[in-house]
Amino acid sequence: MLYRAAEALAKRQLLSRPTETFRVTKKREWMLTEMGLDEAIKLRNIPSTEKESLPVASIEVQKLAEAIKNQPKPKCYDPVDTSKGTAVKKGECFLRTRGFRRAVVEAYGFRCAVCGLKIPSPTGLSWEVEAAHIVPSHARGRDDIWNGLALCRLHHWAFDVGWFTLSSDCQVQVSDEIHRLPPDCGVMGGYEFIKTFAMSPTRLYLPDRAEIHPDQAAILWHRKYV
Repeated sequence: MLYRAAEALAKRQLLSRPTETFRVTKKREWMLTEMGLDEAIKLRNIPSTEKESLPVASIEVQKLAEAIKNQPKPKCYDPVDTSKGTAVKKGECFLRTRGFRRAVVEAYGFRCAVCGLKIPSPTGLSWEVEAAHIVPSHARGRDDIWNGLALCRLHHWAFDVGWFTLSSDCQVQVSDEIHRLPPDCGVMGGYEFIKTFAMSPTRLYLPDRAEIHPDQAAILWHRKYV
């Protein structure tokens, strides 16, 4: 009965069939399409504006994530996309942004590249990790694996505001402003949140595949402008 229901939804293009999903994820399962996700959002009375933050990946997003993880790297990579955010590409960019997020957290094994934290929600539907742009979106940073880092929420914020950047060999490089922090700032139960990284070099938890590590051009941009 469930199979018939799923087959009926697949005919309406609300689900992808297990054979199609397997080609993307190597798992034989039914998966929501973008149309199916939109319908599910309507049924649950979830505002469409919250779609981007949902921990659900459609088959289209998963395909994009796989493409982003496996695309060949250009010889001269430019982390800034001057066409990003144009009206013509708005819908396409929205989908790619979601694919980018999926690709980065999967490539880093759902682990923060700085502290190594890896923990799912009790339901297992989401993880305490986010995809951070090295060159940020507001500066038209590309949604590419080489311009991404998987970071926990706290280190994502600290990276975005400039408390730390990366050295050319992907070590954490702390801002000199750390020495101006009052003694009661940046401390969690006696643990020095930022100063710890200033005391000794800390290498990132990077993917096994060196070809998807952060690009030097993106790192240099962050070090210069953030």
